[in-house]
Amino acid sequence: MTGQRPSVTTFLIKPVGDRCDLACAHCFYRPGTGIPGAVMEPSTLAALTEQALAEADSPVVFAWQGGEPTLAGTGFYEEALSQQRRLARPGQLIANAFQTNGLSIDEQWSDLLSSNGFLVGLSIDGPAQLHNTLRRTSSGAGSHAQAVRAWRLLRGRGCEVNLLCVVHRENCPHPERVYHHLTDDLGADHLQFIPCLAPEGSDHALPAGAYGRFLIAVFELWAAETTRAVSVKLFDDLILFLAGKPMRDCMCSAACDSHLVMERDGSVYPCDFFVGGQSLLGNVRTDRLADLRASATAQAFRDRKQAERPMGCAGCRHLDLCQGGCPWFWRGEGSQRRQALCEDMALFLDHCRGPMEHMASAIRARWQRAGRPG
Repeated sequence: MTGQRPSVTTFLIKPVGDRCDLACAHCFYRPGTGIPGAVMEPSTLAALTEQALAEADSPVVFAWQGGEPTLAGTGFYEEALSQQRRLARPGQLIANAFQTNGLSIDEQWSDLLSSNGFLVGLSIDGPAQLHNTLRRTSSGAGSHAQAVRAWRLLRGRGCEVNLLCVVHRENCPHPERVYHHLTDDLGADHLQFIPCLAPEGSDHALPAGAYGRFLIAVFELWAAETTRAVSVKLFDDLILFLAGKPMRDCMCSAACDSHLVMERDGSVYPCDFFVGGQSLLGNVRTDRLADLRASATAQAFRDRKQAERPMGCAGCRHLDLCQGGCPWFWRGEGSQRRQALCEDMALFLDHCRGPMEHMASAIRARWQRAGRPG
């Protein structure tokens, strides 16, 4: 079993910074600091695209995020795609991903995303009553209807769409309602359940153990599926890791090196949870990406999990799967440092690790029968 990351070079790109057309109460990403109307300059986009494609020795994923990336306009992405086609080396594999709240998705956007093979992540936090508690416009209106409209438009154009559900204090007590809405009502077959990143002590932060209980309930629903195949990213990632594949979930990886983040002005960071301050690596307009990856700041960030993770992790029975979790959820310093989601992951893995190991064994057996390497 290996802890190496998959051989894919991923860039998370924030073409409008944190600008958004929603005012989600649980947003962690510096809400309200963006420059109105500001979009990444064409020269910055060109510098990023040229370096990303020239230096990569593996498939390249451009993941467009925000804020809300549709605010850059369709023309921005048409130019990005044009640059990718022009600068790609012969045979170089390029993929584009797009994370949106769906408010601006119309026929034009759906055609652009589907015809160019974008993988779309669409945020829906459950049925309207639960989704609208936090995902509201600046005027206080709910956004569920617009998100569902975007889902139907995108799927109607044949676009591959993952539904992204942030698990927060309001929807966490209702795992069955959330799961059935996403799968039965909407017909989704690719789901991600993301723990709320609101700071500890805020009104929307998860109570200890709530996320773990939510995952257990969803796992039981998911494992009982017999007539359809539903992919839940966390479950898939853990099971494939137990079967011998590299860990794909960055929160459970042994090192923080899954991607680089580019801000609107070209600033480069090692993670979108840690944009700002001492995590700044440099700027793609003036620095080489290879130099930024090799910098002392990047290396220290990459190795942080091994060097600084909470002391309580050392004897944990699930350390191989959790690896101390995401440093965003670490609380305290030195010997007092703890992982805020430790109780949650322990609850979930105590209950679900056995079934996941059984599934992993079945996968390995299928690989062996098919003559595939594990």
